[in-house]
Amino acid sequence: MGSVKDLEIEMLAFENLVGSGLFHFSDRYSIFDWGEMPNLILGKGAALAVMAAWNFEQLERMGISTHYRGLQLKVDTNVKLLRFEDLKLAGPSNVMAVELSVVYHPMARRYADLQAETPGTVDHVDYDYSFFEQNRGQINNYVVPLEIIFRNGLPLGSSVFKRIAEAKAHTVASTRQAKLQNIYAKLGVTSEPKPGDMLPKPILEYTTKFEEGDRHLSEDEAYQVSGLTEEQFAQVEPLALKVNDMITARAEETGLSPHWDGKVEMRFLNRKLGLVDVLGTLDEDRFGTMVSKEFLRQWYKQNQPEFSKACAEWKQKGSGWQEQCPVKPQSIPLELQGLVSQMYMAATNQYVKRRIFDVPELGAVMDRLQAYGE
Repeated sequence: MGSVKDLEIEMLAFENLVGSGLFHFSDRYSIFDWGEMPNLILGKGAALAVMAAWNFEQLERMGISTHYRGLQLKVDTNVKLLRFEDLKLAGPSNVMAVELSVVYHPMARRYADLQAETPGTVDHVDYDYSFFEQNRGQINNYVVPLEIIFRNGLPLGSSVFKRIAEAKAHTVASTRQAKLQNIYAKLGVTSEPKPGDMLPKPILEYTTKFEEGDRHLSEDEAYQVSGLTEEQFAQVEPLALKVNDMITARAEETGLSPHWDGKVEMRFLNRKLGLVDVLGTLDEDRFGTMVSKEFLRQWYKQNQPEFSKACAEWKQKGSGWQEQCPVKPQSIPLELQGLVSQMYMAATNQYVKRRIFDVPELGAVMDRLQAYGE
């Protein structure tokens, strides 16, 4: 079970055989890598499934390989796989059929296991990617162990500002300045950016996929852990930017711009990169003025700041940190649950240009959300 969707395996995947499965998109939500939060956001699962389906089908029309097979719906007494256009009569679905690839997890090694002089301590977790390095270019039908992030701008809550703050806190002036200049250079700017700034051009960043937290990687580090050859890894950037360009164009066309950022995940199958998991939804990307789950992140930062701080500290301790963490998330108010629910469904209606869900227009929903708590 995932934090926001469940995977039902219909046929196992092997190195030379694509599997099949079903994503059941739930109404759960997750922030700060916590996993399942206390409340449900009704309609969220179906909204994500429909928005992702539209994106996958558009990318396929562009000749881009994906693991998407269709949306599953019960029509009369039969269960059918439907494409987006078929939803006109059948209604929304929260179940997506996908092809499956093999997942190879890096081996986690706790520092307590490596440091016999301090038995029982768990201050950090290291991950062994030797399998990917030793089998580089020889693995087929596997999920590349990376999350590829594209950034068009820097909204409130962007992790870039956390990295800038960490660099500015360095006690050695020369190191502090070097770290800051390195960040600015990667962003394509010459001075410290502020929330709301757009970047001169889209940039890519990499994080780990199968670690307890999302560890930021340089491009060289991403290549080292990817299992891809240099030639194969060189295809990652143009593929990710094509996805970004498509979502950005759709956001502009449907009034959801700016498209601030998002992420993609990839598989390598039969000497070709393709797209897996989910992309271009309010959980993966950020649109407009907090039209994404960023609204929930900011609500917790303002109303329970000790929770976000505790998550940042405790997730460094490795698997199971949520049970150890002394600060638990509080429930969000019922009214806010309803408004966020409407945001997910209204944004999907607007993005796919069809009234799939019976909710108010997105502009009216966002006005109410922005005014919430005043």
